[in-house]
Amino acid sequence: MDIRICQFFYLVASNGTPFSYQNYFVNEQRVITPSTATSAVTFNFVPFRAEGSVSSLNGDNNILQVLFPNTELSIKLLDSANGNRLSRLVLTTMWVNSSGNELNRTTEFYIGTGSSISETTLELRFRSAIDSVASNFPARTLTRELVGVLPLDSQIVMR
Repeated sequence: MDIRICQFFYLVASNGTPFSYQNYFVNEQRVITPSTATSAVTFNFVPFRAEGSVSSLNGDNNILQVLFPNTELSIKLLDSANGNRLSRLVLTTMWVNSSGNELNRTTEFYIGTGSSISETTLELRFRSAIDSVASNFPARTLTRELVGVLPLDSQIVMR
């Protein structure tokens, strides 16, 4: 039995504009309901690749990169999403069989931290919206009064 992996990219830009793409079913539209959507969403095919690790045993909040080819569509995405600052990404990874039937699904949540562009590639950078905590972290509840505005990355300094 062949197992194939596809990903569904559901991004809501900081201005509220949604973008939905999938990277497996060429010239097809797929309809699924992402975890943060209230109804089913249509995902068109766009070639993209997600790479990087976003968790480790040390509690680091590493960077996830989503790479798109430098095309007119990806430039519009970058322009509409304000350079990918503070966008919200729901990345659903789905395992399917050779008939395209779903076998398993995982969903991860990310916050946009920026982007870059080259002659051939558009890179969107994200950090995990849910960060792990190391075992030596103080057993106190973080409040706005205790630490101020909470950062988007894992760099919290307790003084």
